[in-house]
Formats: sequence, structure tokens, C-alpha cells
Amino acid sequence: MIFHNRPTVGKKEMDAVKKTISSGYLSQGKEVSKFERHFANYMGIDEKNVVAVSNGTSALYLALWALGAKNKKTIYPTYSCSSIRNASALIGAKEKLCDVEMNSPNMSPLNGKEGDIIIAPHMYGFPINLLKRKGIIIIEDVCQSLGSTTKGKPLGLLGDLSIFSFYATKMITSCGQGGMIISKDKYLIKEIVDYVNFDNRRDKKKRFNFQMSDVQAAMGRVQFSRLNEFIEKRDKIFRYYKNLGLPLIDIKYKNKNTSPVRYRIILMCKNPELIKRKLFIKNIAVINPLETQELLSENKQFKFAKKLTKSTISLPCYPSLKKSELIKIGKEITKLEKYFN
Repeated sequence: MIFHNRPTVGKKEMDAVKKTISSGYLSQGKEVSKFERHFANYMGIDEKNVVAVSNGTSALYLALWALGAKNKKTIYPTYSCSSIRNASALIGAKEKLCDVEMNSPNMSPLNGKEGDIIIAPHMYGFPINLLKRKGIIIIEDVCQSLGSTTKGKPLGLLGDLSIFSFYATKMITSCGQGGMIISKDKYLIKEIVDYVNFDNRRDKKKRFNFQMSDVQAAMGRVQFSRLNEFIEKRDKIFRYYKNLGLPLIDIKYKNKNTSPVRYRIILMCKNPELIKRKLFIKNIAVINPLETQELLSENKQFKFAKKLTKSTISLPCYPSLKKSELIKIGKEITKLEKYFN
């Protein structure tokens, strides 16, 4: 079976994890600090503006907590991961959903006029052209788009806080889970660090263990050093599919220094379920990137989001995908041309 997605982990990652385990320091320690420092250097910010955490959902929860989101009107698209709603609900924010743009998985940059906080997920590797507005706080969700650039700079520098995920099949992974939070506001990061460092504290302040472990960080650092390699391999896969003439979602940006990463490759089609079944028979796994029942709301007003769930599938795209597997996918998917949009 050719999987839809899978981690790309090699000997260097395994050696780094073994070395950390052998050191006896398994929880949060020097490896986490090194990972934070390397991430800060990549983003072009001070290491005091970065904090590593246990996963992407905890990163969002902590960002909302630091911003005092309880009872604040918080806007995010109905076409997004349920973890956004979960984190928002746990904080006690007031949910306000919005639609995505036509033929795009991203929310419109014009959304957010009537909110206090915007959670803006850059979906499938595509940067949103965010608009800063006075009095409105932005959390950039870069969980699917690490490595994308906007105006020549790494994605995640426009928001008041930005979050990243290192889940098993994201752009990089830190042993299956992991996350990062960045902000130019050192006070916000300081508050988050204080919240995360829960143990051996003398005051009565409520805290929680959202720490990344050294084992996670050891793998994360090696994976992070391979980010450009992963981006290039994903881009080659995208170009292969594109050269077959497949109708893929590909957002065009006016600014030439804005570029996506190919986290998901989305095919526009008439009958996703039929294509899934036909490819499964050929031992090729494809998925609905987001199904109708996964939308945060199926309200008719979110027509573009609903259309995407009924007219798209996600094709295999990951650095460890073999050339022979890619050729087989291309051969079988082009036979189904009559079902494309």
C-alpha cells in the first residue's frame, strides 16, 4: 500500500534520540534549549521570543491564554482543524466562524473586522495575505506551513503570537508530537514560559505541564536541519503531479517573494469518494483533506468551505515517497481524468 502520508525519519534522527536516551536526560533540558535557539535563528528573532511545547494544540491554548482570550470574540474559519475549536472552547473564548475564499483553503484576509482575536491558519502550506488592523490581535497558525515565506521572510512574523506543530506527518516532526510558540512580545513569551514551568514553584499560581522533552527536541533539531531538503522533495512531487495536467489548488501570489510549501497537494474533482475507492483497489491511499462532517459548522453561509469538502482529495506527498510509487500514482490517477473538475 502506498500511504497517503508518513513520517520521514532516518539514521541521524535515530542516533540523536539514542544519544539523548543514553545521557539520562529525558525530560526538558539542554536539547530543548538548543532546538529553541535554532528555531529562533531561522525566524530571525531572539531566542527569548521562542518557547517549545508539547504539541500544536497546547501551543494554541497557551497563546490564547497569554492573550486573555476568555470571553473575547475569536474569529477562525469553519474549514480548519477541530483543535482550534477545542483550544478556544477550553479557554472560554466566544467563537465566531467565517468562510474561506473561493477555491482556496484559506480564510479571506478581510475577515476579522468584528472580532477581538483572529486565529489565522495557513492551510496546506499556503500563506494568507494577512492584514493588520488596529485593536485586533492575530494568532498565526503555521502548523501546516513551516518553511513558507511571505515577502521574503519566514511565515509567522506578522502575528502577535504564532504557533507551529511538529506532529508525525507535519513538515518536520519531533518524535510524533511537539510544538513551538513565537512572539516579538517578550512579555507574552515570559508569561507562557512561567505557565509551562510548573514544577517546584513556591507561589499558588495555577500552571500545567505543556513541556517538550529532550527526546522530542533531539529528533526535532535533526529534522529541522533537513527542512530545506524536505521542502525541495515535496516541491518536486508537486511539479510531477502538475506536469500531468492535474487540476490542483495552487494559489498565485502578487508578491514574488511569497512562496508556499507543499504540505498537502489538493486535487479538484467531481466525485472524491469514487476516486478514493478506485485508487484504494490499486493500493494507493488518498484522503478527503477535510470532510463535510469535520467542518466546524455546516451552515449554508459557509458555501465555499462546504464546496471544498465535496470536491477535493489530497494526494500522497512526503519526502520518503519513492519515485516508483509516485510514477504508479501518476499512472493510476490520470486514468480517472473524467472525474476531475
